[in-house]
Amino acid sequence: MNIVPYNEYLLVMPNGDTKGFDDLELAKAYINIYYERVIDHKIDKDDYNDATEIGAEEPRRNICTQLGVAEGRCEVYSIDNFIEVIRNNLVFDDEREEIISKLLAKEISFNVYDYNLDTILVDIESIDMMEPYGDAD
Repeated sequence: MNIVPYNEYLLVMPNGDTKGFDDLELAKAYINIYYERVIDHKIDKDDYNDATEIGAEEPRRNICTQLGVAEGRCEVYSIDNFIEVIRNNLVFDDEREEIISKLLAKEISFNVYDYNLDTILVDIESIDMMEPYGDAD
């Protein structure tokens, strides 16, 4: 059976929520907005009040390092690869078809932890969305 998903890419947030994208640049923009909002929240919460502190590299680097350790990171996958791994690894046909139908939809919105998909994420190659940071050594 040859199926064509509406979206090409699946974004999995650190909390397991998912969202579909048909363009990697849109996925990258979504991730950047997510982290900017988290950073803004942390800056307010941790009481960075000087304008030079807010824009400075060190507080942002510290916040991002803590986020990476505490939450994990956003991962982007090819939906075709995701579906292939699900077809090969899920035992229950009903569950497999339910997840695949969600992945084919225009609006993708489910949590990978609700279906225990976190256990197969290691078998799916993620797309590297990280850009170089800092000085090259």
